[in-house]
Amino acid sequence: MHTKKIAVITGAYKGSGKKISELFLRNNYRIYSLDKNYSSNIKILGNNTLYKIDISNVSQIKKFIKFIKKRETKIDCLVNNAGVTLKKKNNNLETYWKKTLSINLDSIFFLSELLVPLLKKSSNASIVNISSISSKIAMSNNPAYNASKAGVLSLTSSQALDYSNYKIRANAICPGYIKTDMTKKSFKSKKLKNERLNRLMIKRYGSPEEVANLVYFLCGEKAKYINGQDIIIDGGLIKKGI
Repeated sequence: MHTKKIAVITGAYKGSGKKISELFLRNNYRIYSLDKNYSSNIKILGNNTLYKIDISNVSQIKKFIKFIKKRETKIDCLVNNAGVTLKKKNNNLETYWKKTLSINLDSIFFLSELLVPLLKKSSNASIVNISSISSKIAMSNNPAYNASKAGVLSLTSSQALDYSNYKIRANAICPGYIKTDMTKKSFKSKKLKNERLNRLMIKRYGSPEEVANLVYFLCGEKAKYINGQDIIIDGGLIKKGI
């Protein structure tokens, strides 16, 4: 039986997901990095298995479950980081809504449920779901994103309750403006950037490394009594008054 800690991380190709993967690797985890953007279906780089997957496709999730069950006897941490924000147009409402929900919310349900048999064999199993401050406050013209990220919080609460029977913890993180591809439009625009900075107590965008540090903490021994929580990492945006 493997003694090394094992983590599964979705959306690991770039941004916060990549920094999460790198941090776990530096701390001697063996990890499975899941993303649709990898060039080959499966590539093993030392302790990092790059696995190409469309996380919105349940059949592909089931295929990954078969793959990892052949290789591992347990998993210690599942990080559901994959997410998307799409532009809403009147001629693509159905695609806009269903694709956003399938990636941001449905994938977390299916992947988590199917990995429970491996998670419950860990002595300190943890699920960390990446939500958003959009789960707390409305972002204009993006109802699918807002709804999906709010759904992540409710799903996390359900997981925390139901999976506690297996001694699996589940928590959510709500990032604010983090400097990634998803926020590059506002970051590169002086006007948009200043609008956002004015809403913050800490006058800068957060870094993917800061998100990764919080994820790593929630998966570790020092967080063993934290369960069912949604933790905001937003530079004080939500709490700032007039």
